[in-house]
Amino acid sequence: MSPDQTTEPSAAEVLRALGDAAAQLGAFVSHVLDDQPGTAIAAALAAGFIAGGGLASPIGTRVTSTTVKATLGNVASLVALDLLRRALDDGGASHGGAESTRSE
Repeated sequence: MSPDQTTEPSAAEVLRALGDAAAQLGAFVSHVLDDQPGTAIAAALAAGFIAGGGLASPIGTRVTSTTVKATLGNVASLVALDLLRRALDDGGASHGGAESTRSE
C-alpha cells in the first residue's frame, strides 16, 4: 500500500477507540471527585444550569455577561503584564541603546 492511500477504520476499531476514551474519561472523573470534590460539584451545577436552559434566563444572561467581561479584563491584564515583563527582560536592548551597538 502506498503512503498516499488512506484506509477507513473498521467498526471494531472505532468502538475500541470509544471504549478507551470512555475509560479515560471515567478515570479523570474519579480523580476529580476524589481530589477536588468542590470543583466536581461546581462543574455539575454549571452543567445542569446550562443543560436546563439557564443561560436564556435573565439571571443566566447577567451571569454570562459578567463572566465574559471579567474574563476579558483578566486576559487584558495578563497580556499587559506579559508585555511589561518582556520589556523588562529585554533591558531596552531593542530600543537601539548604546549597549546594543558595537564598534569594531
